[in-house]
Amino acid sequence: MTTDRQPIRNDGREGFAMVTALLVVLVLSVLAVGAVWLATSEKKTTMAEATHVQSVFSADAGGEAAINFIRVSDAPPQILDFTTMAVRTQPNTSLEGSQEYNYDVNFVRKSPKPGWGVDYLDYDYNVAALGGAGRQGNSGVAVVVSRLFKEGY
Repeated sequence: MTTDRQPIRNDGREGFAMVTALLVVLVLSVLAVGAVWLATSEKKTTMAEATHVQSVFSADAGGEAAINFIRVSDAPPQILDFTTMAVRTQPNTSLEGSQEYNYDVNFVRKSPKPGWGVDYLDYDYNVAALGGAGRQGNSGVAVVVSRLFKEGY
């Protein structure tokens, strides 16, 4: 019996296709892991930014509430604490969801208003408002409010 088998040539190409396929799978796996990491990182950043924006809006709402307190006062508010010159301290006020604010209004000075006579004085107040959203979102707003009142009115 004779066989016409050709001898197998060993020129180093037997594992080339498998090694190439493994390298392609490795590169694709690294790209997939990178895409997942990027997506989760973007989601965390977006959530943190949303919480920050909500806390800034809450602090702004507190500042607006304090300004409104001064605006609707018929007479200069009385000083409640002479060490801090506080005229109003608003505790935490809840807004929508986990948003809340608080504010302090402190008297600064009174000064004559030019052109209005000696009975009219500008009262200046410092407003410090803090806003919160969630457990980690906190922001603050500082405002100076001035209001013209008639002295002794």
